[in-house]
Amino acid sequence: MSADATSGHGGGEALFDITGRMEKKIMSFGAGRMICPGSALALLHLEYLVANLVWYFKWTVADGDNVDMSDKQEFTVVMKNPLQARISPRG
Repeated sequence: MSADATSGHGGGEALFDITGRMEKKIMSFGAGRMICPGSALALLHLEYLVANLVWYFKWTVADGDNVDMSDKQEFTVVMKNPLQARISPRG
């Protein structure tokens, strides 16, 4: 394995961290000649999943908090204060 893929803590465990918590940042589907051939299908399934989540569940803000839409720059732009949501089945 390459040095970028191992933890350095021994054991040879691979750390492919797409969340950015361990300072290893990668692009989900790659780019250029090495782009994932299934990315269009994966994105289609993700759109279907999100549409079903919105359709079948009622979404509210957890604990009555206000929604803070401020952002910060990391590998991509992310929410400064992550959204906490409560979901319940639509009846």
